[in-house]
Amino acid sequence: MDVIIDQIHALAKTSDEVGRLEIQRALHDVQMEMQSPKDLMYNLANSQLLLGIIRLGADLKLFRIIASQNGSVTVSQLAKTTQASPLLLERLLRYLASNSMIKETGLNEYQANKNTHILADEKGEAMVYHGFDFHGPIVSAMPEFFKENNYQDIDSTTNTPFQKAHNTTLSSFEWFVQHPKHFESLQKVMTVLEGAEWTVGFDHLDLAAKAVPSISPRPSEKPFFVDVGGGHGHQCIQLGKKYPNLLGRLVLQDLPEAINKLPLIEGVKAEAYDFFKRQPVTGAKFYYLRRILHDWPDKECTKILQNTLDAMDADSRILIDDVVLPDTGAVWQATMADISMMIGLGGKERTVHQWHSLAGSAGLRVEQIHTYTASTYTSIVVMAPK
Repeated sequence: MDVIIDQIHALAKTSDEVGRLEIQRALHDVQMEMQSPKDLMYNLANSQLLLGIIRLGADLKLFRIIASQNGSVTVSQLAKTTQASPLLLERLLRYLASNSMIKETGLNEYQANKNTHILADEKGEAMVYHGFDFHGPIVSAMPEFFKENNYQDIDSTTNTPFQKAHNTTLSSFEWFVQHPKHFESLQKVMTVLEGAEWTVGFDHLDLAAKAVPSISPRPSEKPFFVDVGGGHGHQCIQLGKKYPNLLGRLVLQDLPEAINKLPLIEGVKAEAYDFFKRQPVTGAKFYYLRRILHDWPDKECTKILQNTLDAMDADSRILIDDVVLPDTGAVWQATMADISMMIGLGGKERTVHQWHSLAGSAGLRVEQIHTYTASTYTSIVVMAPK
């Protein structure tokens, strides 16, 4: 057995992201084949409890405290720091260790493992709070919601399990504005998804960017790149670092409450914009929407795309940075995201066919799909005027 485990570890160390997920999938399949009916029942019961106990641990700062230690920490030490009952901590810590969230090193002694450090990080902690406080009630409300709605697919932002769970008539985004604590957790979670990996190997962008002269833009020159709904400007910043010649030709757009709080970003023009209104920047080379369209049903997405199309020149392109689901064999991470978008926002992750259909509904065509993270199907869908 030890030899087999060592071989798996060695294989994982030399595998890329796709290979690593394939190993996980294979191990999961083996585990499912070995699992008895009783095992399944226990695992289902534990899945709901685990997030709740982790949430409790986050409240007590257990993961932060344990991760800050060079070695082990005792239950009695943690009780003094947290002011929690030693008997309660003993039970909580034993449970967390049995689920590999911390490591048990002796009688009532624990230390951090890889999972502890992830949960101790502010982004991991934010995911716990977002998952339990915002998403958890939505999952609980989901069965009854679909029963009441005759098990129909969701195509609305204001009639989802979210409204039932949080007792509101507002859409999720409207609700977040009124609940800054939840919005802050969401923003921290979203920063985990930031990155410039989408530009790697994307010749469509690379060739166009390198063709831009390394001189200050003329007053009449049209922008090169418009980041629609770009939040804190991470993508514009990364693009400016990779292609300094683009500075002064980058535009960041988001709602006033996001833009007005931002510090100045060198070489980037920030402006308030609602993508359900006509796009004010005309003739840009690229209009970039990262993780935007999966938040919305088809009707709203069509409106967003049409507003962008009206501002495009013949050689302008829309770059949609989103998931493109395979027709079969999708990994659970992607299918989980699809269901989560549906019940919380009324959105969806789309297949190749659905992206083509959505483009056509807005007077566009899919020119290219550049998949840059094969393990999660994250891609750039390039749309051009018909």
